[in-house]
Amino acid sequence: MDWLWPLYERYIRRLLGDFDATSDDQAALQECFLSTLSASTATIYVMEPTEKGAVIFKGLGHWPLPNEPGLLADPNDFLSAHYGGGKYKVNFHHGENFVATHNFRTWGDESWRAMAEVIFD
Repeated sequence: MDWLWPLYERYIRRLLGDFDATSDDQAALQECFLSTLSASTATIYVMEPTEKGAVIFKGLGHWPLPNEPGLLADPNDFLSAHYGGGKYKVNFHHGENFVATHNFRTWGDESWRAMAEVIFD
């Protein structure tokens, strides 16, 4: 889960009113971080190349983060086990607020190709 802190740090500090990133109150930062994670969602897209060299994003799933501990613990393993090899984009939201995005690359059979696209509202 340590990999998520760099993605969330700026957002957490803004929530705490620490716009200059000067707070050393680790207990407050950690409490806010864990609380925010418990109310966050992850949306996963695979980056599918087209014949003309462009990329389209195919939606694969959307979950509350607490429902997917495997994604929190080891995102590469989670993506590989569920979708196979590919380039993935994972967007993180806290409620309606966008927090961050992170790209991953996994190897193996591209099992996501046989999956139906998930359309997000």
